[in-house]
Amino acid sequence: MKTNDNYIVGLKNKEEDALEFIMDEYLPLVKGIVRQVLLPIGSRELTGECISDVFLAVWHHAQKFKGEGEEEFRKWLCAIAKYKAIDFYRRERKNLEVPASDREGIDLFPPQESAEEQVLFMENAKEMNKLLNSFSATDRTIFIMKFFWGMPSEEISRKLGLTKSAVDNRIYRSKKQLVKGVLNLGEGGC
Repeated sequence: MKTNDNYIVGLKNKEEDALEFIMDEYLPLVKGIVRQVLLPIGSRELTGECISDVFLAVWHHAQKFKGEGEEEFRKWLCAIAKYKAIDFYRRERKNLEVPASDREGIDLFPPQESAEEQVLFMENAKEMNKLLNSFSATDRTIFIMKFFWGMPSEEISRKLGLTKSAVDNRIYRSKKQLVKGVLNLGEGGC
């Protein structure tokens, strides 16, 4: 069995027990990320498939991990889980919209970002996460569905069992709260 000190080395050396350790240790984290992104689709099968793909990607791309320590590995794993889930979400949405005969040849992978872009993204994501966590669970879900996944208010209302006007009102209040939070961050200064 691997320990926190050597599972990264073991993973890079393609030791199966290192992968098993990572799956045991990080499954709840990966599952939470994937579920949150795939929430609007509501497919357990798709969620399970995505989680498996995350760990498979970690296994195949372990050599690309250049960080050191558990915290950096955790961040790397979270990024893989998030982007895999987004890819699954986009693919599923396209499958619903594009006829089967037209699906071949669609490039679903985002272009590679520079290290600077990734760092800026992570910093912005942390601040956005703090602001979004100040929302109620329903408001946060609506906001993510509307502005991150581009869902129309009608679709959100159907999925959440709310009226369209209730969704629109919550979006309006959330946007006001978000602007207020951003302004307060700016006043606090770094």
